[in-house]
Amino acid sequence: MRMLLYLLLIFFLFSCKSDAELSMERGIQYYEWGKYNEAILEFNHAKYFQLAKKNKSYDDIKLLAQTHYNLSITYAKLQLFDHAIQEAQHAFNLIPNKEYREILGLISKELASK
Repeated sequence: MRMLLYLLLIFFLFSCKSDAELSMERGIQYYEWGKYNEAILEFNHAKYFQLAKKNKSYDDIKLLAQTHYNLSITYAKLQLFDHAIQEAQHAFNLIPNKEYREILGLISKELASK
């Protein structure tokens, strides 16, 4: 019985998501529901959790870059292109991958056409 209790405790401790991950999930859900302002609040919440960490792992940096990316898309959806380009640039600076470069280009084109 005691062994089962220890196993459950270990499982519980290692299966918990961080506050930043939970905020990201809530932000994505709000975005899917069309509640963009609420999504921005949740993404910013996730961002600040990540920025507050002193020792960041590679996974933390990936989550932070994804947070900036999600913010850029949400700002673009609200046609707040100045904010969107800033967030996309932050995502690209953290992890310069194709996905982040493409959103940066799309938002830049949209800004140029305005």
